[in-house]
Amino acid sequence: MPRYRGVMVTGTDTEVGKTVVAAGLARFLRGEGLDVGVMKPVASGAVESASGRRVSSDVVALMTAACCSDPVEWVNPYCFIPPVAPALAAELEGVSVDMERIGDCYERLRNRHDLTVVEGAGGALTPVSGKLSVADLAQRLQVPALIVSRAGLGTINHTVMTVECLRNRGVECLGFILNRFPASPDLAERTNADRIAAITGALHLGSIPELSDPLGSGFAEHFMRSLDRESLRKVLLRPEPEETTQPQVSGQPGGRGRQSREAAES
Repeated sequence: MPRYRGVMVTGTDTEVGKTVVAAGLARFLRGEGLDVGVMKPVASGAVESASGRRVSSDVVALMTAACCSDPVEWVNPYCFIPPVAPALAAELEGVSVDMERIGDCYERLRNRHDLTVVEGAGGALTPVSGKLSVADLAQRLQVPALIVSRAGLGTINHTVMTVECLRNRGVECLGFILNRFPASPDLAERTNADRIAAITGALHLGSIPELSDPLGSGFAEHFMRSLDRESLRKVLLRPEPEETTQPQVSGQPGGRGRQSREAAES
C-alpha cells in the first residue's frame, strides 16, 4: 500500500524533465501493483486541435503512462495556450484559476485511485494563481513532493533552494532525481548528487540518462534502470506486513482447547 494518496512532482526550473519523471513514476507504481491516477492541475503551452479542443502534450503523456481513463477535465482543470507561467497565461486569457476547483478535481482522482501523481508547472515557486505558487498548491493538496533537477553545474544551488522552499511551506520533500545525466559526466555532474544529499538530507532517488526521445517507446525501461528502486519503494510504499503463523497443535484442530474444557468439567 502507498504511504501517501498523492505526490507532487516539481522541479528546479522549467523544461527540467518533470513530465518524463512523472510519467516514469506512474509506470513504476503501476508495476508495483498500484492503481495510479495522474493530474496536471494547470498546463500552459497547449495547442488547439481541429475540433477546437485544447491539448497539452504533458497531459497526454501522463494519461498514456498511467493508462488513465479519467475525465480529462479532472486530470487537467486548466489548460492555456500561451507558453508562459500559468498565472500569466490565465491572466492573458481572462481566466481566474480557482484553487478550490483544483482541490475538488484532485479529491475525485484521489478517491478513484491508490495514489495520484500530480505534475506541477515550472519550478516550485512558479505562480499558479496570483501569488500562490506550485509549492503552495502542494501544501493545499497536502501531498509530499519529489524534485526533478538538472545534472550539471548550478544544480546544487537550485536544488537546495527548492528543498528549503518546500520545507518552509510545510511540504515534505521525498527526495530528488537528476535528469538528463550525460554518458560521460564531468566532475560536477559526478559529485552533485552526493553534495545535495549531504547538505539537505534529501534522498537521491536516481539519475535519468539524457535520451534522444525522452517519452519514446523505450523511456520506461531507461527510467526503471536509472532509479534507486529500493529507495523509491521506501519513500512511497509501506512495507508489507510480516506473515505471522499460529503455532501448530498436535491432533485435531481445536483439540487442546476441547480437552482443557473436558478436564475442567470433570
